[in-house]
Amino acid sequence: MSKFKIDNRTLTLLCAQVNLSETFNHTLRSTPQRMAMPFRLKVERSRVDSTFTISMGTERHTLTLLNDKKTHLKLADFIEEIANGPIDPNTELPPQLHAERQYGVFSAQQREQVFGLVCIGGFLDLDLGFELPIRLAVHRTRTRTGVTVVMSIGVKSPRTKCFTVSGTDVDMYEKVCESINHLAAQATPAAHAA
Repeated sequence: MSKFKIDNRTLTLLCAQVNLSETFNHTLRSTPQRMAMPFRLKVERSRVDSTFTISMGTERHTLTLLNDKKTHLKLADFIEEIANGPIDPNTELPPQLHAERQYGVFSAQQREQVFGLVCIGGFLDLDLGFELPIRLAVHRTRTRTGVTVVMSIGVKSPRTKCFTVSGTDVDMYEKVCESINHLAAQATPAAHAA
């Protein structure tokens, strides 16, 4: 079964478009077949709330939401629900919704794993709540106390960082964690801002 999802680019556009009164055209893509489903979004914004009309094929759906920081995430969930149809609770688990996701959550266990990489080297996939994990590879340098770090997120056109840092293990760990947060924010700005 194909699942239509809103990608990060469209989510970024929705973040800006919920603040405008206008009509916009978008396309949803399914995974893994990459089928396309166009839809039209009409936004009517007032001071307190916004009304969204989504036209998809012959269907038309309306949603009114209060204006807040997560409006675009709630709208994205609503659009995906329209595209994928209602969820049958007997056959599948409900998907994790945009509005309920915690983006950029760097748990204590993940931080401990990163510290272990800084101390001995290795590689790790970090799941911070985004669609794809951040891939992290750490190589200990031999000539002085330091690490060379390569990290990336994405497949088709990945965002990548590569750097070498030296100092104590704690100093290097702090720099790696800071770089992970920057990469996450850079790769998925709308989701990370929410």
